[in-house]
Amino acid sequence: MKKYFSLLSFIALFFIGMQFSTAQNADRQQSPEAIAKQKTYELHELVNLTGGQQSAIFKVLVDAEQNMGELVKRDKSDKLRQEGVKTVNERVEENFKKILTPEQYKTYQASLVTDKK
Repeated sequence: MKKYFSLLSFIALFFIGMQFSTAQNADRQQSPEAIAKQKTYELHELVNLTGGQQSAIFKVLVDAEQNMGELVKRDKSDKLRQEGVKTVNERVEENFKKILTPEQYKTYQASLVTDKK
């Protein structure tokens, strides 16, 4: 009887641990759309985007997050990953410059400088 109780206790702890581990991984892995939505909202709070700008920024960020998701799966020292991340970031900046007004873009750039500090 004591052996069965020990075995069942071990199995129960194992499954509880698995559930906890799965819950943590689910929190860390958001969809590209969810990440883009959050970033769009933050940018809207910063530079007061119009509805059209929000839509365009969201599309750019979803595309970037999807590409980044694939690149992150690669090894950090991989040249292709490094070049890919650089290309995606440049494409985002290029699109932001087209979508935002000069004043908005200047505010956005200033926020990037303060975030790096």
